[in-house]
Amino acid sequence: MTTAQLTEPATHVSRRAIWMDVVRGLAIIAVIYGHTEAIGRVEQVFSSAEWMVVTNKVLVLIRMPLLMFLSGMLVPRSIARGWRSFLPGKFTKLAWPYAVWIAVFVVVLWLYRDDGTLSTIPMSIVWPENPNQTPLWYLRNLFFYYLIAQVLRWLRLPLWSGAVLGLTISATQLMANFVAGTTELRFANLMTFFFLGAVAMQYREAITNFCRKPSVAIVLLVMFIVPAYIYVTGIAPVRYRLEFIWGPLAFIGLILGFAPAITSSAWTKPIEFIGRNSLYFYVMHYPLLLIYAWSFSAHVNTGAAGQFVIMMAVALVIPAVTVHLANRIPPLKWLFFELPWPRPKKVS
Repeated sequence: MTTAQLTEPATHVSRRAIWMDVVRGLAIIAVIYGHTEAIGRVEQVFSSAEWMVVTNKVLVLIRMPLLMFLSGMLVPRSIARGWRSFLPGKFTKLAWPYAVWIAVFVVVLWLYRDDGTLSTIPMSIVWPENPNQTPLWYLRNLFFYYLIAQVLRWLRLPLWSGAVLGLTISATQLMANFVAGTTELRFANLMTFFFLGAVAMQYREAITNFCRKPSVAIVLLVMFIVPAYIYVTGIAPVRYRLEFIWGPLAFIGLILGFAPAITSSAWTKPIEFIGRNSLYFYVMHYPLLLIYAWSFSAHVNTGAAGQFVIMMAVALVIPAVTVHLANRIPPLKWLFFELPWPRPKKVS
């Protein structure tokens, strides 16, 4: 337990942890939903209904910005521990599983799709030309953002300067007319959300009180609906674009306004579990979906809705079982998900 946790009321810390776990869990489910819809459609496992495609387009605008924002909210507390704890911790919890599961992804491709695609993957692990070339780009970006946060700390610069840097790079890209969806565009855009999360954590109570006002909440809802409509209808490429950053930020404002009121219950427990163990679900779900689509889907006699439900179940149930196994078999956890170093310091 950190000094900050010890000095705050227990109920406040507990409630904050609960709502963040719930929101993170829902964001991870949204990621799995999106990849299930996309893989099922692209690999011709099923024909996506229009509501699936539309829902996925709406979710894609908010899930990664929200995950980055939540991760950024944890930076002030983590970085205060000092770089000797901060940097090794990010290596063991981000760089290590990224490397391991890139290898797993390559093996899956080698076993099923040795058609020339495989040869381009190893050369693009750190900075791929296409950010979707590997399914783990979120971990890569997150690791770099933490490194930038530490550099800002060494330079004695405030964390909000990271958001300014992200906005500046995004503005430069906008003027240079970068193609939508590039690695550079995505990196700068999400870096802004990450460091805005770090800033928001320092003013979370004031932000919550402001955003939960009915008039403010209505404005925020409209601010999100407008770019979502623009994106769904194909009017403009909203995703990861600076000129539409206010849409996801408005949605995050709604989350900050109302999510802290969430309390733990029988309904939230499964989502809290996913949020607390989001790494397992994130790194495992994509290869699991590919394996199902390429090996088992043709043998399952069910309709499109049935295939969709089965794929979602595969991507949720197997990682959940793995969490329990890893907790009981430490080498499994160390090998695939988190190195046992550095060990957290015990509080006396």
